[in-house]
Amino acid sequence: MIVLVLVVYECTVALHAFTAARTPAALSGNTAHDPVPLPGPAPLPAPAPEPAQLPGPAAAPTRSAPAPGPTSPPRSMLVTPGSRDPGCGAGNPKQCGEQLTLPGGAKFQVYDNYPMAGSAAVTRAVVVVHGTGRNAEGYFQRMISAAKSDGAGKVMVVAPWFEGDGEGKPSAGEATWSNDAWKQGYPAQRPAGLSSFTVMDNLLASLSDRSRFPNLKHITVAGHSAGGQFTQRYAAFGKAPSQLSWVDFNFAVLNPSSYIYFDNQRPNSGGTSFAVPSSSSCSGYSDYKYGLGDRQGYPGQLTAQQAQAQYASRTVTIINGGADDFDNGDLDTDCAAMLQGPNRNTRGQYFLAHFLALQPNAPHNRVVVPGVAHDSGEMFASPLAAPALFGTSAAKKPAGPG
Repeated sequence: MIVLVLVVYECTVALHAFTAARTPAALSGNTAHDPVPLPGPAPLPAPAPEPAQLPGPAAAPTRSAPAPGPTSPPRSMLVTPGSRDPGCGAGNPKQCGEQLTLPGGAKFQVYDNYPMAGSAAVTRAVVVVHGTGRNAEGYFQRMISAAKSDGAGKVMVVAPWFEGDGEGKPSAGEATWSNDAWKQGYPAQRPAGLSSFTVMDNLLASLSDRSRFPNLKHITVAGHSAGGQFTQRYAAFGKAPSQLSWVDFNFAVLNPSSYIYFDNQRPNSGGTSFAVPSSSSCSGYSDYKYGLGDRQGYPGQLTAQQAQAQYASRTVTIINGGADDFDNGDLDTDCAAMLQGPNRNTRGQYFLAHFLALQPNAPHNRVVVPGVAHDSGEMFASPLAAPALFGTSAAKKPAGPG
Protein backbone atom coordinates (compact mmCIF):
# COMPACT_ATOMS: atom_id res chain seq x y z
CA MET A 1 0.00 0.00 0.00
CA ILE A 2 1.30 3.44 -0.83
CA VAL A 3 1.50 5.58 2.24
CA LEU A 4 1.55 9.31 2.71
CA VAL A 5 2.96 10.64 5.93
CA LEU A 6 2.42 14.26 6.88
CA VAL A 7 4.34 15.34 9.89
CA VAL A 8 3.59 18.47 12.12
CA TYR A 9 -2.52 28.17 9.12
CA GLU A 10 -5.98 31.01 9.35
CA CYS A 11 -5.73 32.53 6.04
CA THR A 12 -5.72 30.76 2.74
CA VAL A 13 -2.38 29.55 1.33
CA ALA A 14 -0.95 29.06 -2.11
CA LEU A 15 2.15 27.02 -2.87
CA HIS A 16 4.93 28.15 -5.17
CA ALA A 17 7.59 25.43 -5.57
CA PHE A 18 10.91 26.13 -7.18
CA THR A 19 14.01 24.11 -7.79
CA ALA A 20 15.32 23.63 -4.30
CA ALA A 21 18.56 22.14 -3.13
CA ARG A 22 18.59 24.28 -0.05
CA THR A 23 20.60 24.62 3.09
CA PRO A 24 18.88 26.41 5.97
CA ALA A 25 20.88 29.45 4.93
CA ALA A 26 19.29 29.79 1.51
CA LEU A 27 17.84 27.88 -1.39
CA SER A 28 20.03 27.62 -4.43
CA GLY A 29 18.71 29.80 -7.23
CA ASN A 30 17.23 28.20 -10.32
CA THR A 31 15.00 29.25 -13.14
CA ALA A 32 11.82 30.88 -11.81
CA HIS A 33 8.39 29.87 -13.00
CA ASP A 34 5.11 31.70 -12.77
CA PRO A 35 2.88 29.91 -10.22
CA VAL A 36 0.18 27.81 -11.80
CA PRO A 37 -2.97 27.78 -9.68
CA LEU A 38 -4.43 24.38 -8.95
CA PRO A 39 -8.17 24.08 -8.47
CA GLY A 40 -9.37 24.31 -4.95
CA PRO A 41 -12.39 25.21 -2.88
CA ALA A 42 -13.38 28.73 -1.92
CA PRO A 43 -11.52 30.51 0.89
CA LEU A 44 -12.69 30.27 4.46
CA PRO A 45 -15.09 32.96 5.69
CA ALA A 46 -13.56 34.65 8.72
CA PRO A 47 -15.40 33.61 11.88
CA ALA A 48 -16.07 36.21 14.53
CA PRO A 49 -13.79 35.80 17.56
CA GLU A 50 -15.48 34.77 20.77
CA PRO A 51 -14.17 35.61 24.24
CA ALA A 52 -12.43 32.76 26.01
CA GLN A 53 -14.24 31.58 29.14
CA LEU A 54 -12.40 29.00 31.20
CA PRO A 55 -14.64 26.18 32.40
CA GLY A 56 -14.95 25.72 36.12
CA PRO A 57 -12.67 23.41 38.05
CA ALA A 58 -15.12 20.54 37.92
CA ALA A 59 -15.85 20.37 34.21
CA ALA A 60 -18.65 17.99 33.36
CA PRO A 61 -17.52 14.62 31.99
CA THR A 62 -20.14 14.69 29.27
CA ARG A 63 -19.00 15.14 25.70
CA SER A 64 -20.55 17.97 23.72
CA ALA A 65 -20.77 18.29 19.96
CA PRO A 66 -17.72 19.52 18.06
CA ALA A 67 -17.44 23.25 17.67
CA PRO A 68 -19.33 24.72 14.76
CA GLY A 69 -17.25 26.35 12.08
CA PRO A 70 -17.08 27.29 8.42
CA THR A 71 -17.95 24.46 6.07
CA SER A 72 -15.71 25.56 3.22
CA PRO A 73 -12.21 24.08 3.55
CA PRO A 74 -9.06 26.15 3.05
CA ARG A 75 -8.00 26.68 -0.53
CA SER A 76 -5.29 24.51 -2.00
CA MET A 77 -1.91 26.12 -2.60
CA LEU A 78 -0.18 27.08 -5.84
CA VAL A 79 2.60 24.99 -7.33
CA THR A 80 5.13 25.72 -10.05
CA PRO A 81 5.38 22.63 -12.30
CA GLY A 82 8.89 21.39 -12.96
CA SER A 83 10.48 23.51 -10.26
CA ARG A 84 11.41 20.71 -7.87
CA ASP A 85 14.98 19.37 -7.86
CA PRO A 86 15.03 16.07 -9.78
CA GLY A 87 17.76 14.82 -7.41
CA CYS A 88 15.30 14.58 -4.52
CA GLY A 89 15.32 11.10 -3.06
CA ALA A 90 19.03 10.52 -3.66
CA GLY A 91 19.74 10.61 0.09
CA ASN A 92 20.21 14.34 0.65
CA PRO A 93 17.16 15.91 2.34
CA LYS A 94 18.22 19.37 1.16
CA GLN A 95 17.44 18.27 -2.38
CA CYS A 96 13.83 17.72 -1.38
CA GLY A 97 13.01 21.34 -0.59
CA GLU A 98 10.08 23.18 -2.12
CA GLN A 99 9.39 26.85 -1.58
CA LEU A 100 5.68 27.58 -1.51
CA THR A 101 3.91 30.87 -2.07
CA LEU A 102 1.22 32.04 0.34
CA PRO A 103 -1.83 34.07 -0.75
CA GLY A 104 -0.32 37.42 0.22
CA GLY A 105 2.86 36.60 -1.69
CA ALA A 106 5.04 35.46 1.23
CA LYS A 107 7.13 32.32 0.70
CA PHE A 108 7.22 29.23 2.90
CA GLN A 109 9.62 26.27 2.84
CA VAL A 110 8.83 22.56 3.20
CA TYR A 111 10.80 19.34 2.73
CA ASP A 112 8.98 16.45 1.06
CA ASN A 113 9.65 13.21 -0.79
CA TYR A 114 6.82 13.65 -3.31
CA PRO A 115 6.17 16.93 -5.14
CA MET A 116 3.36 19.03 -3.75
CA ALA A 117 2.03 19.24 -7.30
CA GLY A 118 0.63 15.79 -6.56
CA SER A 119 0.90 12.07 -7.16
CA ALA A 120 -1.70 9.36 -7.65
CA ALA A 121 0.67 6.92 -5.93
CA VAL A 122 0.20 8.48 -2.50
CA THR A 123 -2.46 7.08 -0.19
CA ARG A 124 -1.11 8.23 3.17
CA ALA A 125 0.87 11.23 4.43
CA VAL A 126 2.69 12.29 7.59
CA VAL A 127 3.33 15.95 8.34
CA VAL A 128 6.17 16.12 10.84
CA VAL A 129 6.71 19.35 12.79
CA HIS A 130 10.24 20.21 13.92
CA GLY A 131 11.38 21.10 17.42
CA THR A 132 12.55 24.37 18.93
CA GLY A 133 15.77 24.22 16.88
CA ARG A 134 13.63 24.42 13.71
CA ASN A 135 15.72 21.79 11.93
CA ALA A 136 13.01 20.76 9.49
CA GLU A 137 15.37 18.93 7.15
CA GLY A 138 16.66 16.74 10.01
CA TYR A 139 13.13 15.86 11.06
CA PHE A 140 12.27 15.06 7.45
CA GLN A 141 15.24 12.71 7.15
CA ARG A 142 14.53 10.93 10.45
CA MET A 143 10.86 10.39 9.62
CA ILE A 144 11.73 9.04 6.15
CA SER A 145 14.20 6.63 7.79
CA ALA A 146 11.56 5.49 10.30
CA ALA A 147 9.01 4.88 7.56
CA LYS A 148 11.47 2.74 5.61
CA SER A 149 12.56 0.71 8.63
CA ASP A 150 8.94 0.12 9.58
CA GLY A 151 8.22 -1.29 6.15
CA ALA A 152 5.53 1.33 5.65
CA GLY A 153 6.14 1.35 1.91
CA LYS A 154 6.11 4.52 -0.17
CA VAL A 155 5.25 7.21 2.35
CA MET A 156 4.84 10.91 1.68
CA VAL A 157 6.57 12.83 4.43
CA VAL A 158 6.22 16.61 4.61
CA ALA A 159 8.28 18.69 7.04
CA PRO A 160 7.26 22.37 7.20
CA TRP A 161 9.89 24.90 8.26
CA PHE A 162 8.64 27.69 10.52
CA GLU A 163 11.63 29.87 9.90
CA GLY A 164 12.90 32.70 12.11
CA ASP A 165 14.47 36.02 11.17
CA GLY A 166 17.70 35.08 12.92
CA GLU A 167 18.00 31.64 11.37
CA GLY A 168 19.29 30.67 7.95
CA LYS A 169 19.25 34.19 6.52
CA PRO A 170 15.72 33.98 5.13
CA SER A 171 15.38 35.37 1.64
CA ALA A 172 13.28 38.41 0.84
CA GLY A 173 9.59 37.65 1.15
CA GLU A 174 9.89 34.53 3.30
CA ALA A 175 7.44 34.16 6.19
CA THR A 176 9.14 34.13 9.61
CA TRP A 177 8.00 33.60 13.20
CA SER A 178 9.50 34.16 16.63
CA ASN A 179 10.35 30.90 18.38
CA ASP A 180 7.41 31.25 20.76
CA ALA A 181 4.83 32.36 18.19
CA TRP A 182 5.01 29.43 15.77
CA LYS A 183 4.58 26.85 18.56
CA GLN A 184 1.32 28.48 19.70
CA GLY A 185 -0.35 29.38 16.41
CA TYR A 186 0.39 33.05 16.87
CA PRO A 187 1.14 35.54 14.06
CA ALA A 188 4.33 35.71 12.03
CA GLN A 189 6.95 38.42 12.25
CA ARG A 190 6.23 38.79 8.56
CA PRO A 191 3.80 38.95 6.98
CA ALA A 192 1.92 40.45 9.88
CA GLY A 193 -1.04 38.42 11.07
CA LEU A 194 -0.15 35.07 9.46
CA SER A 195 -0.78 32.32 12.04
CA SER A 196 1.34 29.18 11.92
CA PHE A 197 -1.95 27.28 12.35
CA THR A 198 -3.26 28.91 9.17
CA VAL A 199 -0.23 27.65 7.28
CA MET A 200 -0.95 24.14 8.59
CA ASP A 201 -4.59 24.47 7.50
CA ASN A 202 -3.55 25.22 3.94
CA LEU A 203 -0.84 22.59 3.89
CA LEU A 204 -3.42 19.96 4.90
CA ALA A 205 -5.84 21.32 2.30
CA SER A 206 -3.19 20.94 -0.39
CA LEU A 207 -2.53 17.33 0.57
CA SER A 208 -6.28 16.69 0.63
CA ASP A 209 -6.79 18.25 -2.81
CA ARG A 210 -8.17 15.37 -4.89
CA SER A 211 -6.93 16.96 -8.10
CA ARG A 212 -3.39 16.48 -6.76
CA PHE A 213 -3.57 13.41 -4.55
CA PRO A 214 -6.69 11.55 -5.71
CA ASN A 215 -5.95 8.44 -3.63
CA LEU A 216 -4.90 10.08 -0.37
CA LYS A 217 -7.09 8.77 2.45
CA HIS A 218 -5.18 9.41 5.68
CA ILE A 219 -2.99 12.17 7.13
CA THR A 220 -1.01 12.03 10.38
CA VAL A 221 0.10 15.31 11.95
CA ALA A 222 3.05 14.55 14.23
CA GLY A 223 5.57 16.55 16.18
CA HIS A 224 8.33 15.94 18.69
CA SER A 225 9.29 18.26 21.57
CA ALA A 226 8.24 21.80 20.54
CA GLY A 227 6.66 20.17 17.49
CA GLY A 228 4.64 18.06 19.91
CA GLN A 229 3.44 21.24 21.61
CA PHE A 230 2.39 22.62 18.22
CA THR A 231 0.62 19.38 17.30
CA GLN A 232 -1.34 19.09 20.54
CA ARG A 233 -2.53 22.70 20.37
CA TYR A 234 -3.36 22.44 16.68
CA ALA A 235 -5.45 19.36 17.47
CA ALA A 236 -7.49 21.59 19.81
CA PHE A 237 -7.85 24.66 17.58
CA GLY A 238 -7.06 23.62 13.98
CA LYS A 239 -9.90 24.08 11.49
CA ALA A 240 -8.87 22.08 8.44
CA PRO A 241 -9.26 18.52 9.84
CA SER A 242 -12.98 19.15 10.46
CA GLN A 243 -13.49 20.69 7.02
CA LEU A 244 -11.64 18.09 4.93
CA SER A 245 -14.11 15.34 5.73
CA TRP A 246 -13.04 12.95 2.96
CA VAL A 247 -9.63 12.44 4.64
CA ASP A 248 -9.04 10.66 7.96
CA PHE A 249 -6.77 12.57 10.38
CA ASN A 250 -4.90 11.57 13.50
CA PHE A 251 -2.41 13.39 15.71
CA ALA A 252 0.80 11.98 17.23
CA VAL A 253 2.14 14.12 20.09
CA LEU A 254 5.68 13.09 21.05
CA ASN A 255 7.55 14.32 24.15
CA PRO A 256 6.23 17.89 24.45
CA SER A 257 7.37 19.99 27.40
CA SER A 258 3.81 21.06 28.19
CA TYR A 259 0.16 20.55 27.27
CA ILE A 260 -2.84 22.81 26.99
CA TYR A 261 -5.23 22.00 29.83
CA PHE A 262 -8.95 22.56 29.33
CA ASP A 263 -9.86 23.54 32.88
CA ASN A 264 -8.17 25.17 35.89
CA GLN A 265 -7.18 22.00 37.72
CA ARG A 266 -3.66 20.62 37.88
CA PRO A 267 -2.20 17.39 39.36
CA ASN A 268 -0.90 17.00 42.88
CA SER A 269 2.73 15.96 43.31
CA GLY A 270 1.94 12.30 42.66
CA GLY A 271 -0.68 12.81 39.96
CA THR A 272 -3.27 10.97 42.07
CA SER A 273 -5.70 13.88 42.22
CA PHE A 274 -6.37 17.21 40.51
CA ALA A 275 -7.33 20.53 42.05
CA VAL A 276 -7.11 24.27 41.45
CA PRO A 277 -3.68 25.43 42.64
CA SER A 278 -3.23 28.34 44.97
CA SER A 279 -3.44 31.54 42.95
CA SER A 280 -0.34 32.82 44.72
CA SER A 281 1.81 29.87 43.61
CA CYS A 282 1.87 30.71 39.91
CA SER A 283 -0.03 33.65 38.53
CA GLY A 284 -1.31 33.00 35.01
CA TYR A 285 -0.72 29.24 35.19
CA SER A 286 -3.86 28.64 33.14
CA ASP A 287 -3.22 31.25 30.46
CA TYR A 288 -2.46 30.11 26.94
CA LYS A 289 -0.28 28.16 26.04
CA TYR A 290 -0.72 26.16 29.25
CA GLY A 291 -4.46 26.71 29.54
CA LEU A 292 -7.34 28.44 27.82
CA GLY A 293 -7.04 31.89 29.36
CA ASP A 294 -5.86 35.01 27.52
CA ARG A 295 -5.88 33.52 24.00
CA GLN A 296 -5.53 35.78 20.98
CA GLY A 297 -5.79 35.49 17.22
CA TYR A 298 -6.38 32.05 15.72
CA PRO A 299 -6.39 30.12 19.05
CA GLY A 300 -8.86 32.65 20.47
CA GLN A 301 -11.61 32.04 17.93
CA LEU A 302 -13.21 29.10 19.77
CA THR A 303 -14.78 29.30 23.20
CA ALA A 304 -13.22 27.13 25.89
CA GLN A 305 -16.10 24.66 25.61
CA GLN A 306 -15.75 24.47 21.82
CA ALA A 307 -11.99 23.91 22.04
CA GLN A 308 -12.42 21.08 24.53
CA ALA A 309 -15.13 19.45 22.42
CA GLN A 310 -13.07 19.72 19.23
CA TYR A 311 -9.99 18.25 20.90
CA ALA A 312 -12.09 15.41 22.33
CA SER A 313 -13.46 14.61 18.86
CA ARG A 314 -10.02 14.08 17.33
CA THR A 315 -7.87 10.96 17.40
CA VAL A 316 -4.79 11.80 19.49
CA THR A 317 -1.95 9.54 20.64
CA ILE A 318 0.54 10.92 23.19
CA ILE A 319 3.89 9.12 22.82
CA ASN A 320 6.38 9.57 25.66
CA GLY A 321 9.92 8.33 25.99
CA GLY A 322 10.14 6.25 29.14
CA ALA A 323 13.55 7.75 29.92
CA ASP A 324 12.51 11.36 29.14
CA ASP A 325 12.29 11.97 32.86
CA PHE A 326 14.98 14.62 33.45
CA ASP A 327 15.85 18.12 32.29
CA ASN A 328 17.96 17.70 29.17
CA GLY A 329 18.64 21.43 29.00
CA ASP A 330 15.50 22.61 27.23
CA LEU A 331 12.73 21.28 29.47
CA ASP A 332 10.16 23.99 30.16
CA THR A 333 10.67 24.86 33.84
CA ASP A 334 8.27 27.81 33.92
CA CYS A 335 6.03 27.49 36.97
CA ALA A 336 2.99 26.88 34.75
CA ALA A 337 4.79 23.91 33.15
CA MET A 338 6.05 22.59 36.50
CA LEU A 339 2.45 22.52 37.76
CA GLN A 340 1.81 19.89 35.06
CA GLY A 341 4.47 17.54 36.46
CA PRO A 342 8.24 17.30 37.03
CA ASN A 343 9.25 16.01 33.56
CA ARG A 344 7.93 15.28 30.07
CA ASN A 345 7.07 11.63 30.68
CA THR A 346 5.12 12.37 33.83
CA ARG A 347 3.37 15.38 32.28
CA GLY A 348 2.03 13.21 29.49
CA GLN A 349 0.72 10.63 31.96
CA TYR A 350 -0.98 13.21 34.17
CA PHE A 351 -2.48 15.21 31.32
CA LEU A 352 -4.11 12.24 29.61
CA ALA A 353 -5.51 10.86 32.88
CA HIS A 354 -7.14 14.21 33.60
CA PHE A 355 -8.47 14.77 30.10
CA LEU A 356 -10.07 11.34 29.97
CA ALA A 357 -11.74 12.11 33.29
CA LEU A 358 -13.31 15.13 31.57
CA GLN A 359 -13.98 13.36 28.26
CA PRO A 360 -14.04 9.57 28.87
CA ASN A 361 -15.18 8.77 25.32
CA ALA A 362 -12.41 10.70 23.58
CA PRO A 363 -10.39 8.55 21.11
CA HIS A 364 -7.15 9.35 22.91
CA ASN A 365 -4.36 7.05 24.04
CA ARG A 366 -0.83 7.14 25.40
CA VAL A 367 2.18 5.01 24.44
CA VAL A 368 5.44 4.83 26.40
CA VAL A 369 8.64 3.88 24.56
CA PRO A 370 10.88 2.20 27.18
CA GLY A 371 14.49 3.31 27.46
CA VAL A 372 14.19 6.27 25.09
CA ALA A 373 14.81 9.81 26.35
CA HIS A 374 14.37 13.07 24.40
CA ASP A 375 15.46 11.72 21.01
CA SER A 376 13.21 12.26 18.00
CA GLY A 377 14.99 9.72 15.82
CA GLU A 378 14.61 6.90 18.34
CA MET A 379 11.01 7.87 19.03
CA PHE A 380 10.05 7.88 15.33
CA ALA A 381 11.84 4.56 14.74
CA SER A 382 10.18 2.72 17.63
CA PRO A 383 7.72 0.00 16.58
CA LEU A 384 5.51 1.24 19.41
CA ALA A 385 5.12 4.59 17.64
CA ALA A 386 4.47 3.06 14.21
CA PRO A 387 0.68 2.54 14.57
CA ALA A 388 0.13 6.25 15.29
CA LEU A 389 2.66 7.46 12.72
CA PHE A 390 2.18 5.10 9.79
CA GLY A 391 -1.10 3.30 10.38
CA THR A 392 -4.38 3.71 12.16
CA SER A 393 -3.87 5.58 15.41
CA ALA A 394 -3.27 3.38 18.44
CA ALA A 395 -6.24 5.12 20.02
CA LYS A 396 -9.47 3.38 19.18
CA LYS A 397 -11.69 5.63 17.11
CA PRO A 398 -15.40 5.34 17.90
CA ALA A 399 -17.60 4.14 15.08
CA GLY A 400 -19.59 6.88 13.40
CA PRO A 401 -22.33 7.17 10.82
CA GLY A 402 -21.42 5.80 7.41
